Amino acid sequence: MANSVVDIYNMALNAVGTRDDVSSPNEASREAEVCRRWFANARDLILRAAFWPSAEAHSRLSVLAERDETEAWTSADPSPGFRFAYAVPSDLLVPRYQADFGRFVFSTYGDSRAVMSNTEQVVLTYTRQQTNVSLWDHALLMAIVYSLGAHIAMPLHGKPARAKSMAEQANSLIISARELASNTGENQYDTVPDWIAARGYADVAPSQRYLYPYGPMIALNELPGVS
Repeated sequence: MANSVVDIYNMALNAVGTRDDVSSPNEASREAEVCRRWFANARDLILRAAFWPSAEAHSRLSVLAERDETEAWTSADPSPGFRFAYAVPSDLLVPRYQADFGRFVFSTYGDSRAVMSNTEQVVLTYTRQQTNVSLWDHALLMAIVYSLGAHIAMPLHGKPARAKSMAEQANSLIISARELASNTGENQYDTVPDWIAARGYADVAPSQRYLYPYGPMIALNELPGVS
């Protein structure tokens, strides 16, 4: 298993056919420069695209604003249709679901990222920007390696077929992760009382579960140099 960003760089470089490894992510080589340019984007694209257990996190959110429903809506209120605006954790990459599986939107409030919800005392499960390579499970690691390979293949080698091959392998791992997440969910759901959901735990889920949509998979026409 990879234990460092250098390992990820070298696995991606090897996957696209580069013979020279890098010894540091900050070295002055062309290979390291291209990997640095695309690594964060390639990593976060994969993290958004599926529900990866090794990037899962939970947080009880703090209220930014609460609407007084006896008054007319103003721009200082949460988004129309929602009672609360909640601050989100600084390491949040994408939300996944509330403890009560209620509907919400991921938006902004003022200059801050926010979750708009009608649920009191929201406990949010989300994908964090997991930068600790040693915690990545194998499927996540390989998906990020292939994602980085897809982004660096053209800048380093000028071969679109190689970039497409890397993207297809990354997307295949994303699909498998999505299928695994959907198959491990509960099959029977009952309504969770508000007072239980507010504690951040429920042994059963409501009949209507809202899960935040996955981010996109790798689009070939968005890779550098690939049309």
